[in-house]
Amino acid sequence: MKSLTKKQLEISPRRYSIDFHRTNELESLNDVLGQERALKALDFAIGVEHQGYNLYVMGPPGLGKHVIITDVLKKLAVDQDVPSDWCYTYNFDQSHRPKILELPAGRGNKFHKNMNALITELGKSIPAAFETNEYRERIQLIERDASTKQKDLVKEYKKAAREESILLEETPTGFTLSPIIDDKALSLEEFSSISPDLQEKFNDKINKLQEDLEFIIPQLNQISRDSNEKIKSMNRDVALFATGHLIKDLIGRYGDINSVVQYLESVQDDVLDHLQDFAKFDDELENSESGISKENSLERYKLNLLVDNSEHEGAPVIYLDNPTYHNLVGRIEYDSYMGSIITDFTLIKSGAIHQANGGYLIIDAEKLLAQPFSWEALKRTLYSRLLRIESMEQMLSTDSAKSLEPDPIPVNLKIILIGDRQLYYQLHQLDPDFSELFKVEADFDEEINHNAENNFLYARLLATRCRKLKLRELEKGAVNRILQYSSRLAGDSEKLSTELRSITELLIEADYCAQKASEKYITVKHVLSAIKSQTLRISRIQSLIQEDIHRGTILINTDGKQTGQVNGLSVFDIGKYGFGQPSCITATVRLGNGQIINIEREVDLSGSIHDKGVLILSALLASRYGKEIPLTFSASIAFEQSYGRIDGDSASVAEYCALISALIDVPINQGLAVTGSLNQQGRVQAIGGVNEKIEGFFEICKIRGLTGSQGCVIPAINQKNLLLNEEVIAAVEAGDFHIYTIEHVDEALEILTGKQTGSLISENTYESGSINDLVTRQLLHMAQRSKDFSNTDTLSDKKSIN
Repeated sequence: MKSLTKKQLEISPRRYSIDFHRTNELESLNDVLGQERALKALDFAIGVEHQGYNLYVMGPPGLGKHVIITDVLKKLAVDQDVPSDWCYTYNFDQSHRPKILELPAGRGNKFHKNMNALITELGKSIPAAFETNEYRERIQLIERDASTKQKDLVKEYKKAAREESILLEETPTGFTLSPIIDDKALSLEEFSSISPDLQEKFNDKINKLQEDLEFIIPQLNQISRDSNEKIKSMNRDVALFATGHLIKDLIGRYGDINSVVQYLESVQDDVLDHLQDFAKFDDELENSESGISKENSLERYKLNLLVDNSEHEGAPVIYLDNPTYHNLVGRIEYDSYMGSIITDFTLIKSGAIHQANGGYLIIDAEKLLAQPFSWEALKRTLYSRLLRIESMEQMLSTDSAKSLEPDPIPVNLKIILIGDRQLYYQLHQLDPDFSELFKVEADFDEEINHNAENNFLYARLLATRCRKLKLRELEKGAVNRILQYSSRLAGDSEKLSTELRSITELLIEADYCAQKASEKYITVKHVLSAIKSQTLRISRIQSLIQEDIHRGTILINTDGKQTGQVNGLSVFDIGKYGFGQPSCITATVRLGNGQIINIEREVDLSGSIHDKGVLILSALLASRYGKEIPLTFSASIAFEQSYGRIDGDSASVAEYCALISALIDVPINQGLAVTGSLNQQGRVQAIGGVNEKIEGFFEICKIRGLTGSQGCVIPAINQKNLLLNEEVIAAVEAGDFHIYTIEHVDEALEILTGKQTGSLISENTYESGSINDLVTRQLLHMAQRSKDFSNTDTLSDKKSIN
């Protein structure tokens, strides 16, 4: 059987036919390459305005999902309306429930500045208005009038008391009444020395006058209250005259927004109700119950500009990198004041939903689900279409301290979750809300067809990345080699990978190689050097394993022949690097009942897929040879020197060959390694990692010395996946290494043993000397031996009975 040639291993140059010399001749690629399905889903999700049509973007890492989604959304968002600005204001009726104001985009920032200017003017105008001579004269006039009225009233009472020979005097604590004899007020001692009759008369007069005084005190207080009301009314008039035009001017500017007009009117009323916070008119006002400082009083007229869209052009596109609960829905901050924790509406901070409201919010699904309460908060917001800002303590009811209850904000935005497919399927299965809120999925393709059209687009994409990252331009040969590298990433010579992260990393490293070589352009040698350097940096473990094999610590034969032993091929994935390694697979056969023991399974080191492969192998043996002949043997199959878990069915061809070799005692060429999956008809099925497997075995053979008889046996269906490195292809061309393709397990047996499997001539009869003939003869021999032993055991039993 012939091995593959160099021409069969290389991708046809026609597939790389691109008419250019360097990428500076190519236009930049502004469109997305090869994601038509995902882009249609994105377009649909954006276009539908009904509730629940949010988007889940899925695909493996490295495809550029973030960049693509963000770029597409930004292009679409430019032509959309800029959403409203949002402000929180003080609630003059219920201070713990701040009110929300919605303003057209850009006007929130202006209104915020206008209110700051108004506060400054209020702080200057009101005190100044109360410091004028005219104001002081009017205050003095009111106070003099009140004082005159009080004095006249007291004077009348004094006169009436005098007529009764009683002296009425004012003291700081009230009024005193003293008897008068000969125009002299009596002291207590003098009063006690007069006759009892006269004392009784004076006491009666004093008691009557005291009853009259109970009426004078309320009258005096009423005069004071009337005076204060006049002063208060005058103060309002003065303040309104000083500030009314300021607020009226703002009402004129924002008269088209009813909520703003109502707020400004509330500000006007509150200013007039709290003039004592702006100016201290007298000691009584200074010591009033209000006790609010001028600074804190002015704070309540400020605006908390929660969302400012003044600098946006179109709808916002926000990416939330750390979707904690507070980063998502906003938070209420607190200040420490004189040993207490306080807060107010100015300490309300926006979250990403606020900033993206009216546009698009992009979140990593895995990060979102990793944060406590974030997922539930997002679902609650999407269902209600209202965003409520609550502290974590308030939400969990763990803090009884009084907090704010800001008005909720209506939301209208699209949420784009980005994650892998497995997480998408798990959310669908475990959370019924997910399918209600994320009705659209955008599934990113990992590969595109490898054809002339896509090659040209890929070359333009490479040119675009170089320009964006300010790298050197690529020569055509370098582009072709990167296209081959892309196919290698896809694992298929007929495909190109869309994993832009790895391609970009290769471009950057190739540019670095060109820089070190002082080259103006990136050539194919720089790309090859970059690939080699990347492999070298992350291949330490591979080198250690190869060294152990070369030194004989791990027993792998690469020449000679051995019965019941074959080199299998496996792939180790460590981080972002995968490499192939041969494994020694052995089989032993003995008389038995047809059972095939998978030693890995017996010690719980075998995965379910590997177990399935061994069961299929058993079924194939039984169907081919056990229809007429009893399988009177047992066998054991093992991966030698394997101390970790084994899974996958790509070793089933190798295991079958090792078993047949052990059964008929026909040696296997140890210079060959084999990989392939079997079905119950003996057909060889595709496997993964074919390039890594071949290159891994080639490295071992190269270290020990290529003999010209070494090589690998792979499924024919995997030929399209071959994208081997230049060293392997050169060895194949020189005849030092061989790659064989097979479609049936019989072909593998023929290559490994050098014997024909043999065609069926008649029932249970194959070509003489062929593998199938030897298997049939051995099975018949073992069946007879088993029968002989059975008869011997029966005879022995009879003798024992007799």
